[in-house]
Order: sequence, then C-alpha cells, then structure tokens
Amino acid sequence: MGIAFFAAKANRRRRPGFRCAALGVALGFVFAGAHLTVADEVATELTPPSPSNARTVVVILDGGIRYEGTVRGKQIDGVGKLSFPDGRVYEGEFTDGRIEGEGTYTYPDGRRYAGEFRNGMRNGYGILEFPSGEIYEGNWRNDKRDGHGTVIWPDGEKYVGSFRDGKMDGNGAYTYSNGRVREGVWSAGQLVDSGKPPAPR
Repeated sequence: MGIAFFAAKANRRRRPGFRCAALGVALGFVFAGAHLTVADEVATELTPPSPSNARTVVVILDGGIRYEGTVRGKQIDGVGKLSFPDGRVYEGEFTDGRIEGEGTYTYPDGRRYAGEFRNGMRNGYGILEFPSGEIYEGNWRNDKRDGHGTVIWPDGEKYVGSFRDGKMDGNGAYTYSNGRVREGVWSAGQLVDSGKPPAPR
C-alpha cells in the first residue's frame, strides 16, 4: 500500500483535483473538550486517489493539524496518527472519521492515556498516567472515570473501588501510605459510610 502525500487547506473557491470534503467531517470530532472543525471546502492539488479503497496518506491541514494513516474512500478509517500544534498526539484506531477503538493519547502536559475510545472520548477500559507518577487504571465513560477502577498515588496511597462521574463513588477501599485501610461507601469523593458503628461518647 503506497503512501500519498498532500497538503489540504480550507478554501471557499473550487479548485481542480481530488476534493476530500469528507476529511473535514472526519476531523470534526470532539475530544477532551477540544472541538475541531475543518471547513467543508477542503481541497488538494495532487492527483486523485488510486482505485484501491484503502490507502495510506499524509494530510497537513491549516493550523498545523497532521494526519498520517489509513483512509478508506474519502474518510479516515483504520489505523493512524493524528498530531496537533499544541503537542497532543493520538495514535490508534479510527472508524468513519472518529477516534474509535484502541489507541494512545498523549497530552501536552505529559499525561498519557492508553485504552479504549468511543465517539472520540475515553470509553471502556484504559490506563491514564500522570507525570507526577499518579496512575488510574479502570473503566471510563464519556472521558470520566466511571465504574470499577484503581488509583495509585506517588506516595503509595491507593484507592480501589467504584467511580462515578470522575469521582470515588460507591463501595471502595482507601489504603494510606502508613498501611491503614478505610473501607466503605463513598459519595462524590468522600467516605460517607464506613460500615462501622459510631464510637461511644
């Protein structure tokens, strides 16, 4: 499978050559609060694509967004690498122009997520690592920790249990750096029921 290289840019005038308007749609997804929209008037001045339905391309869009990977028809689909000017990089699977499947997303601040995506967001199982050494491993829903998961902090403290809307919520156990463990029911990040009777006054 050959590699085709072309530069694409938003343009209100029609030009000859292969028009990849679908590419604008393909990059118009939402991820981590960043909404990317490429104008529908996208054109390239290079030769039309080969008859093969799947091919590897390199696309550079206005603003410095770069995509290198598989395109099927006129849409990003398969495996590729998407790079942004601010340092964000996604490498992994795409479906019908969306980040969908398994992949790795690196953030400008050094955070790194490896796991499952749906509709351009972290959904399913994944691991998020922070430059500080903090690690979350578990389930995600619409970019937030949701379901069962484990957080390990650099000082050795650890929480294992349920999350909801990004916070500790439900049954869980918190282990402190001195080895003490608190088990019970959490709500919005706070322990609300340890399951133990109150101490006598």
